[in-house]
Amino acid sequence: MTKARWVHPATAGGPAPLSVHQELGLFYAYEAELLDEWRLDEWLGLVDEGFTYLVPVPLVTDQHPQVGYDPAALFMDETKDSISENWAARLTDDNIAVSWADRPAVRTRRFTSALRVRSMERPDTYLARLNVRVEMVRQGAQPGNMTGERFDIVRRVGESFIIMSRFVVLLDAIVDAPRPRTIV
Repeated sequence: MTKARWVHPATAGGPAPLSVHQELGLFYAYEAELLDEWRLDEWLGLVDEGFTYLVPVPLVTDQHPQVGYDPAALFMDETKDSISENWAARLTDDNIAVSWADRPAVRTRRFTSALRVRSMERPDTYLARLNVRVEMVRQGAQPGNMTGERFDIVRRVGESFIIMSRFVVLLDAIVDAPRPRTIV
C-alpha cells in the first residue's frame, strides 16, 4: 500500500456553535456567487495568503471503506498565488481575447449542502465540511459537472471568515467538465 502524501483534514473536533454554522452558510452562499460570476479577484480576498487548494485524483477501488482518491496523485495542487497568476490573469481585459478556453465563457452554478462545522484546537478556527456540485455549460452543449465533498479550514476574521485551505474529494472517477480548472 502506498503511503498517503496527503489526506483530508481530521473531523475529530466537536460541533461548532449553531451561530457559526449559520454564518458560514451565508459566507459560502456569497463565495458561490463570486465564483459563479467568475469574480476571482474578489474571491481571492476570501482566502489566506498561505491558502492551498488540493484535489486528489479520484479513484474507485474494491476496498471497503474506500477514501475515494489516490493518496499519491493530485488532480489540482494550487495556492493563492498560482490561482491569481494563472487563473484570474486569464480573465483580464488584456488576456480574455486569447484565452480560448474561456471564450465563450463557461456558465457555472455551485450547489452546496450538508454543511457540518467542527471546532478546532486553534481558537476561531473551524473545519467546514460540505457537499458541493458545480454544474457547467458551454454554449448549448450537454452540461458537465463536478460533484464531491469539500473540507475547508476556515478562520474567523472580524465579522467574516477567511479560507485557509481547501481539500476536495471528487465523487466521479472520470471528470466530465467543460472546464476542469474550476474551483469546486
